[in-house]
Amino acid sequence: MDLKNFMYKRGNDASLDREFELGSRYGKVKLADETVFWKKGLKWYCLPLAEAKRAFRRIEAVDSKMCCGNVNFDIQKLVLILQDDTELELFIGEGTPREAELLYEKLQSKDCGLMFGKN
Repeated sequence: MDLKNFMYKRGNDASLDREFELGSRYGKVKLADETVFWKKGLKWYCLPLAEAKRAFRRIEAVDSKMCCGNVNFDIQKLVLILQDDTELELFIGEGTPREAELLYEKLQSKDCGLMFGKN
């Protein structure tokens, strides 16, 4: 998927700038009234919630060996299924289950026409 279509740059659209400023941040994702923003690297991206039809959380367990022993942590993601059935994974953070829960609850409380759950 080409993320160029979703790139957000401050100053290009006053209404998007207002959404961005008023949105609540959960890890690397910001949720506004009609738009979801996410950070990847140094850039921000955005998607109008109306372009998504389904949302669910994905938790990926990561087990790694380090010099000090084994480390286990969970990577939290918000997955959006777009109207054309494209799957878009938004990285919330690692070891941030509470932020991921709050984001998902806030998204469920919005009246944006999204269905929730994997199927």
